[in-house]
Amino acid sequence: MAKMPAPKTARAAVLLTLILAVALSAAGCKSPAQRARVLTKDQEKQIAANVLKAKPKMQHERRIDFEDRLSLIGYDLSGTPKAGGTIDVTMYFQMHKPVSGDWKIFVHFESPGKRRQPFDHYGVGGLYPVANWKAGEIIKDKVRIAIPKDWPNGKTQLLVGFFDWGAWSKASQNRRLKLAAASKKLGTADDRALVATLDVTGGQTARKAPPRPKAPAPTYKALKRTAAPTLDGKLDDWSGVRPTRAFLQPDGRPLNKAIATTAKLSWDDTHLYIAYQTADDDIANTHTANDTTLWEGDVVEMFVQPKGSRAYYEFQWAPNKATFDAKFTGHRAPKWEEAAKWNAGGKHAVALDGSVNVSQATDKVADKGWTVEAAIPFAALGATPKTGDTWTVNLYRIDSKGTHNLAFMGAWAPVGGDFHSLKGAGQITFVDGK
Repeated sequence: MAKMPAPKTARAAVLLTLILAVALSAAGCKSPAQRARVLTKDQEKQIAANVLKAKPKMQHERRIDFEDRLSLIGYDLSGTPKAGGTIDVTMYFQMHKPVSGDWKIFVHFESPGKRRQPFDHYGVGGLYPVANWKAGEIIKDKVRIAIPKDWPNGKTQLLVGFFDWGAWSKASQNRRLKLAAASKKLGTADDRALVATLDVTGGQTARKAPPRPKAPAPTYKALKRTAAPTLDGKLDDWSGVRPTRAFLQPDGRPLNKAIATTAKLSWDDTHLYIAYQTADDDIANTHTANDTTLWEGDVVEMFVQPKGSRAYYEFQWAPNKATFDAKFTGHRAPKWEEAAKWNAGGKHAVALDGSVNVSQATDKVADKGWTVEAAIPFAALGATPKTGDTWTVNLYRIDSKGTHNLAFMGAWAPVGGDFHSLKGAGQITFVDGK
């Protein structure tokens, strides 16, 4: 499992877009099987179509056992493994015994020793987590692999496994279902099953690519306001404030224009103001309760650390108007469930260019994007800046189509997979608006 960002934990993905009204407990640590889920009829039909009672016809039969719990029994492949293209991998898993916990499927598209592209997700497009699988079922799970244009030519492996997202997000424990003894030769020492080896063409030559130069941390001048903005999400009173640079992927690569995101910041004597402008062709976040796992859907985020403070603060705003705020006194400490008991007392507003949580197939108006305005009181942050002061800030955006996939995440200051890392984060300087 590649280290993924987890906004209130270890972060930093798939998509997971159509589950409605997921209610978490106050502790926020129940497994998917324990969470109350309300599914639409279309979602129920989608699950039913991918939970089979008998072994289907498959292109490739390949039995790989994970402990005595479940087995990969085969897979289908479609598409040409060419740099810049896509392939679809359809896997068939047979369940033997229930697995409790918050488990995810991970798929690694890996050029050995050169590069790895992770695709971590719950089963059946996020609708059917492993904890819900029943003994005897055969689960059909499809993943689309987008191959970067600069992918190395040559042999690339498809590796599959299962990891406990709950253990990773709460304590950074990399806990995986182990390959059964008879299947060890079909996988790797770190319990990844080798599904297939593909020959990728059209990408980089075999020579080692030069290292990507590390870009300097971005800076931004936040203008002081003479009047607070009206929080309605429309951004018409931000016309004199310049936007940040366009967000990049957390690894520094360009972000897909389909989810292009920028932000604006300003301030007055009492508040820090932030506005986000995001592109989005399918606006979705089904977590409606505040201070829950909003990062499992469309969301924008801010991390801020006042000058001289050891504590830092995290804020999230979703298009369904749900919000999250948390205070951390150390790196991911305390755990996010405890940190989120803090309340900044801020206000925010959202404006949609489209609709939220409506399937693209049934949406009468095409989604184009959404905006957020938020006001955060300096009193809650324990510091009020003076003109010329500089604070550490980073800004993020996660798209519901890939909430644990770097390709669907945007960052103002790319610092890698750990969104809580403030090393290399951006710097904002508070300046007069004159």
